[in-house]
Amino acid sequence: MVIPPPNVTGSLHLGHALTAAVEDTLTRWHRMKGHATLYVPGTDHAGIATQSVVEKMLMKTEKQTRHDLGREKFVEKVW
Repeated sequence: MVIPPPNVTGSLHLGHALTAAVEDTLTRWHRMKGHATLYVPGTDHAGIATQSVVEKMLMKTEKQTRHDLGREKFVEKVW
């Protein structure tokens, strides 16, 4: 089991480790008690931070907002 990668801000903090540790512990506990379990760590949790960083970069470099670009072009910038 792995911890999700740091978000677009590049900082991995104790909250990442703590959340993963608690989820992992609960999953293992229920599995030991005979319950069917599935733990899928690493789901996208950084979408809002990514959007914020890309929007700031876009404004700084191109003087545009995401609304100026439109959804399709903004998604291209993010990826």
